[in-house]
Amino acid sequence: MNKTDKQILKIALRNGILFTAILLIISYFKNRMINYNWIPIWFVFFAGTGALRFYYQNKNSKKD
Repeated sequence: MNKTDKQILKIALRNGILFTAILLIISYFKNRMINYNWIPIWFVFFAGTGALRFYYQNKNSKKD
């Protein structure tokens, strides 16, 4: 695993955990209950979008 892959993995995990926790807190205060069924979907979505964003930003910065 090279340096870029490790960075993408690190950013994906950070985004997935951080934004899932934020959304979990917001949904708890709104509904006063935690729906655990949505947590894996939120995590995969936020981790994927964070990794894609980093990948494209890194790809575009290498072109310049």
